[in-house]
Amino acid sequence: MSASHGQPGRRNMHVTSKWLLVISLALILWFGVAHVETERGRDDGARLEPPSYVYDLVVKLTNQITTGKHARAIILFIGDGMGEAQRTAGRWAAVGRDGMLAMDAMPFSGWSCTASANSAVTDSAAAATALATGVKTNNGMIAVDPAGRPLTTILERAQTRGKAVGLVTTTQVTHATPAAFAAHVRSRKEMLEIARQMIAAGVDVLLGGGEDEFLPTTMSGCYPQPGERSDGRNLIAEAVAVGYTYVCDADALAAVDPTSTSRLLGLFADEGMVRPFSPSLAEMTRKAIEILSQDPDGFFLMVEGGQIDWASHANDAANAIADVIGLDEAVSVALAHAATAPDTLIIVTADHETGGMRVDLVAGEQGPFYMPDGTPFYVSWTTGGHTSVDVPTTAQGPWADLLAGTYENTYIHDVMLRGLNWWIWMPTVLREGT
Repeated sequence: MSASHGQPGRRNMHVTSKWLLVISLALILWFGVAHVETERGRDDGARLEPPSYVYDLVVKLTNQITTGKHARAIILFIGDGMGEAQRTAGRWAAVGRDGMLAMDAMPFSGWSCTASANSAVTDSAAAATALATGVKTNNGMIAVDPAGRPLTTILERAQTRGKAVGLVTTTQVTHATPAAFAAHVRSRKEMLEIARQMIAAGVDVLLGGGEDEFLPTTMSGCYPQPGERSDGRNLIAEAVAVGYTYVCDADALAAVDPTSTSRLLGLFADEGMVRPFSPSLAEMTRKAIEILSQDPDGFFLMVEGGQIDWASHANDAANAIADVIGLDEAVSVALAHAATAPDTLIIVTADHETGGMRVDLVAGEQGPFYMPDGTPFYVSWTTGGHTSVDVPTTAQGPWADLLAGTYENTYIHDVMLRGLNWWIWMPTVLREGT
């Protein structure tokens, strides 16, 4: 018995595009008239006309709407630890040197700089906070600034616009990357508190591992280990009581009817999901999109290939490559959705690179791995930790062109915010026109 995203109260939380157009045109006219009235102090006898930039702004605003620059849906893919070499290795293994992964075939590409507020080498908490909030914070902190003050996330902004929201990962759903979109704590280690905040935040679709963070120490759920909550709370039961459907295996996920389910909690392991992932990241992404896209106001979804990082920490090339390919399969699911919903902004990026991976056709520490045509390649590593290198970003959809070039990771948030609130470009244009 789930709450419907189509309820009037939820729709009324944001202003419709129609009324935004009316308000925006009124503001433009007001600025133009104010400009003319100011100019009337001139005593040159000239016939006064509204300035040309007023008409230019009307044209730009009209084009903005008619060309679909409002992102009704935003899907952000984060390959945790996925640097350029990880993407190359995944591409070579999946489609060869001359092929392209789905994530690489998108029309716009750039580079994201990953330093945190207090270190050239970020961790996932600070990097995810930058992507989620547009603010740099210290390593280990989740959606709070370096002083510990809570920051508003893009997921929360989407909720205020009446959109459905979701988080999908192969790690615990309370792990650093998904946590930064829906919780606010000083330390990423506060996973029990993160779980509480995630349910309280009303994230509509929450899929991944981490059952133990939701259950009391006296209880085991679908998986063998007992829960970790010393407060005695069963957050899974609490979620069901407020309208969530709960599933804990791939068959149950597949059986969920997206037309009658608006809130879904799926936990598929005690902690991080176990290889081979079941359900797969692509299957979780598909179900999330099927449910979230029922909302007439659109949706925000973050999908994390979380264990690319874990494999790279272990210098485990085979699993790192497999997880990049698994993430790309999830990207293909999103692209299929966007084919029928072109007002969908899709972004594929990373929080940082892990392992200092290198790929080579001649020799290396691990391999050979093989391309589809039988060509061998090799992988080497320079560290078991994170590195400070820039990471690739690819994108398509409304405002995706802004992600060409090199920029701070916080800028990715800003582009998503612009897609969410397409009218925020107006002050900049007004300044340019005066």
